[in-house]
Parts: sequence; C-alpha cells; structure tokens
Amino acid sequence: MHLLISNLNKLTTSSHVVTLFLPFGIISSVKILMNLRSGRSEGSAMIEMETMAGRHAIVALNNLHFMNHFIQVEESY
Repeated sequence: MHLLISNLNKLTTSSHVVTLFLPFGIISSVKILMNLRSGRSEGSAMIEMETMAGRHAIVALNNLHFMNHFIQVEESY
C-alpha cells in the first residue's frame, strides 16, 4: 500500500517518518518529496508498506500533531 503523508514539517527526514510508521509494520520505502527548483522539502512524503499495516497507520496517525504540524495520512493510488 502506498501512503501520502502531507503537511509535514519541512525539517522532517526519512528517518523521522520511518520512526513514526515502524510500529505499524515493515516499511518497503520512504521518499521525502523535494522541490526540484529549491532542493527543499515540500512537506510531503510517500511511504510503502503492507496493506493492513498501512490501514492501521492511517487510522492512528491521520491528524496527529507531529513536529509542530498536524499531518495528514491517506492512501495514494
């Protein structure tokens, strides 16, 4: 399952995302989305994990206050 995490703090790293999602299951990949022009984070990330783990993560983490931002977690198609 692919998940989109948005409204991340722009200082969030892939290690932060892994630490947040790892309690729900094995993570296949994490990618912080970067602005090609500036080279800075866009405040979003893509993560891939097993379907049931992803669904549990969505329920638990959507609207979570993380690094001073309320993040949005949703399935990406």
